[in-house]
Amino acid sequence: MSDIQQRHLVVFDLDETLVHASTTDLGHPAAFAFPPYYVYQRPFVAEMLEALMPDFDLAVWSSSSGEYVNAVVAQVFGARYPVKFAWSVERCVQRVDVKSNSYVYIKDLRKIQGQGYTLDQITMVDDSPEKIARQPRNHLAISPYTGDPADSALLDLIGHFQKTLSE
Repeated sequence: MSDIQQRHLVVFDLDETLVHASTTDLGHPAAFAFPPYYVYQRPFVAEMLEALMPDFDLAVWSSSSGEYVNAVVAQVFGARYPVKFAWSVERCVQRVDVKSNSYVYIKDLRKIQGQGYTLDQITMVDDSPEKIARQPRNHLAISPYTGDPADSALLDLIGHFQKTLSE
Protein backbone atom coordinates (compact mmCIF):
# COMPACT_ATOMS: atom_id res chain seq x y z
CA MET A 1 0.00 0.00 0.00
CA SER A 2 1.32 3.44 -0.95
CA ASP A 3 1.73 6.34 1.48
CA ILE A 4 0.51 8.75 -1.22
CA GLN A 5 -2.80 10.39 -0.37
CA GLN A 6 -5.70 9.97 -2.79
CA ARG A 7 -7.26 13.40 -2.22
CA HIS A 8 -5.89 16.74 -3.30
CA LEU A 9 -4.61 19.10 -0.62
CA VAL A 10 -5.60 22.76 -0.47
CA VAL A 11 -3.12 24.78 1.60
CA PHE A 12 -4.27 28.20 2.76
CA ASP A 13 -2.24 31.20 3.74
CA LEU A 14 -3.82 33.15 6.61
CA ASP A 15 -3.08 36.89 6.56
CA GLU A 16 -4.75 38.75 3.71
CA THR A 17 -6.03 35.39 2.40
CA LEU A 18 -8.48 34.12 5.05
CA VAL A 19 -8.12 36.86 7.67
CA HIS A 20 -6.92 40.43 8.11
CA ALA A 21 -5.26 41.46 11.37
CA SER A 22 -5.16 45.12 12.30
CA THR A 23 -4.09 47.05 15.39
CA THR A 24 -6.94 49.48 14.74
CA ASP A 25 -10.66 48.80 14.80
CA LEU A 26 -12.01 48.85 11.23
CA GLY A 27 -15.46 50.07 12.28
CA HIS A 28 -17.19 46.70 12.12
CA PRO A 29 -16.96 43.75 14.49
CA ALA A 30 -13.78 41.70 14.42
CA ALA A 31 -14.18 37.90 14.41
CA PHE A 32 -11.81 37.65 17.38
CA ALA A 33 -8.82 39.31 18.99
CA PHE A 34 -5.20 38.24 19.18
CA PRO A 35 -3.76 41.13 21.19
CA PRO A 36 -2.78 43.64 20.04
CA TYR A 37 -4.68 42.69 16.87
CA TYR A 38 -8.30 42.73 15.87
CA VAL A 39 -8.69 39.78 13.49
CA TYR A 40 -11.28 40.06 10.74
CA GLN A 41 -12.35 36.86 9.02
CA ARG A 42 -12.87 37.04 5.27
CA PRO A 43 -16.56 36.70 4.37
CA PHE A 44 -17.67 33.22 3.27
CA VAL A 45 -14.80 31.34 4.96
CA ALA A 46 -17.18 28.86 6.59
CA GLU A 47 -19.12 28.35 3.36
CA MET A 48 -15.91 27.74 1.42
CA LEU A 49 -14.53 25.26 3.97
CA GLU A 50 -17.89 23.47 4.07
CA ALA A 51 -17.87 23.18 0.27
CA LEU A 52 -14.27 21.93 0.04
CA MET A 53 -14.13 19.58 3.01
CA PRO A 54 -15.95 16.60 1.42
CA ASP A 55 -13.55 16.42 -1.54
CA PHE A 56 -10.27 18.02 -0.45
CA ASP A 57 -7.85 17.80 2.45
CA LEU A 58 -7.18 21.17 4.09
CA ALA A 59 -4.01 22.66 5.56
CA VAL A 60 -2.53 26.02 6.56
CA TRP A 61 0.90 27.48 5.90
CA SER A 62 1.57 31.03 7.01
CA SER A 63 4.72 33.09 7.34
CA SER A 64 3.47 34.29 10.75
CA SER A 65 4.55 33.02 14.16
CA GLY A 66 3.52 29.60 15.41
CA GLU A 67 1.52 31.06 18.29
CA TYR A 68 -0.46 33.30 15.94
CA VAL A 69 -1.04 30.49 13.40
CA ASN A 70 -2.33 28.13 16.08
CA ALA A 71 -4.68 30.78 17.49
CA VAL A 72 -6.09 31.73 14.08
CA VAL A 73 -6.48 28.10 12.97
CA ALA A 74 -8.35 27.32 16.21
CA GLN A 75 -10.75 30.20 15.53
CA VAL A 76 -11.22 29.80 11.77
CA PHE A 77 -11.07 26.02 11.33
CA GLY A 78 -11.71 24.72 14.84
CA ALA A 79 -12.75 21.09 15.23
CA ARG A 80 -15.37 21.41 12.50
CA TYR A 81 -12.83 21.74 9.67
CA PRO A 82 -9.80 19.62 10.61
CA VAL A 83 -6.49 20.53 8.97
CA LYS A 84 -3.78 18.05 8.02
CA PHE A 85 -1.18 20.50 9.37
CA ALA A 86 -0.82 24.15 10.37
CA TRP A 87 2.67 25.41 9.59
CA SER A 88 4.19 28.75 10.46
CA VAL A 89 7.26 30.78 9.51
CA GLU A 90 9.57 28.08 10.90
CA ARG A 91 8.77 25.92 7.84
CA CYS A 92 9.44 28.73 5.36
CA VAL A 93 12.69 29.36 3.51
CA GLN A 94 14.04 32.86 4.09
CA ARG A 95 15.63 34.69 1.18
CA VAL A 96 16.58 38.23 0.32
CA ASP A 97 14.21 40.09 -1.99
CA VAL A 98 16.47 42.28 -4.12
CA LYS A 99 13.58 44.55 -5.15
CA SER A 100 12.73 45.58 -1.60
CA ASN A 101 16.11 44.83 0.01
CA SER A 102 14.30 42.89 2.72
CA TYR A 103 13.50 39.27 3.45
CA VAL A 104 10.73 37.23 1.92
CA TYR A 105 9.59 33.89 3.29
CA ILE A 106 9.16 31.23 0.61
CA LYS A 107 6.76 28.31 1.02
CA ASP A 108 8.55 25.48 -0.77
CA LEU A 109 5.79 22.97 -1.43
CA ARG A 110 8.30 20.13 -1.77
CA LYS A 111 8.32 20.10 2.05
CA ILE A 112 4.70 18.92 1.95
CA GLN A 113 5.65 15.79 0.01
CA GLY A 114 6.73 14.31 3.35
CA GLN A 115 3.03 14.47 4.34
CA GLY A 116 2.13 12.01 1.58
CA TYR A 117 1.11 14.35 -1.24
CA THR A 118 2.74 14.76 -4.64
CA LEU A 119 3.24 18.27 -5.99
CA ASP A 120 0.46 17.60 -8.51
CA GLN A 121 -1.97 17.09 -5.61
CA ILE A 122 -1.20 20.40 -3.88
CA THR A 123 -2.77 23.82 -4.45
CA MET A 124 -1.59 26.80 -2.39
CA VAL A 125 -4.11 29.63 -1.97
CA ASP A 126 -2.12 32.76 -1.18
CA ASP A 127 -2.36 36.48 -1.89
CA SER A 128 1.46 36.76 -2.24
CA PRO A 129 2.84 35.16 -5.42
CA GLU A 130 6.44 35.74 -4.30
CA LYS A 131 5.94 33.32 -1.39
CA ILE A 132 5.13 30.45 -3.75
CA ALA A 133 7.73 31.37 -6.38
CA ARG A 134 9.34 27.91 -6.38
CA GLN A 135 6.15 26.18 -7.57
CA PRO A 136 4.08 28.84 -9.36
CA ARG A 137 1.88 26.22 -11.10
CA ASN A 138 0.56 25.20 -7.70
CA HIS A 139 -0.41 28.75 -6.75
CA LEU A 140 -4.01 29.88 -6.84
CA ALA A 141 -3.86 33.64 -6.47
CA ILE A 142 -6.47 35.46 -4.47
CA SER A 143 -6.84 39.20 -4.02
CA PRO A 144 -5.56 40.50 -0.68
CA TYR A 145 -8.24 40.74 1.99
CA THR A 146 -8.04 44.00 3.91
CA GLY A 147 -11.12 43.67 6.10
CA ASP A 148 -13.84 44.66 3.62
CA PRO A 149 -17.12 43.10 4.83
CA ALA A 150 -18.41 43.06 1.21
CA ASP A 151 -15.52 40.89 -0.05
CA SER A 152 -16.71 37.84 -2.01
CA ALA A 153 -13.47 36.35 -3.39
CA LEU A 154 -13.99 33.05 -1.54
CA LEU A 155 -17.18 32.41 -3.47
CA ASP A 156 -15.11 32.44 -6.68
CA LEU A 157 -12.70 30.01 -5.03
CA ILE A 158 -15.55 27.56 -4.37
CA GLY A 159 -16.44 27.70 -8.05
CA HIS A 160 -12.84 27.11 -9.09
CA PHE A 161 -12.47 23.98 -6.96
CA GLN A 162 -15.88 22.61 -7.96
CA LYS A 163 -14.85 23.03 -11.61
CA THR A 164 -11.59 21.10 -11.04
CA LEU A 165 -13.60 18.18 -9.65
CA SER A 166 -15.63 17.90 -12.84
CA GLU A 167 -12.56 17.94 -15.13
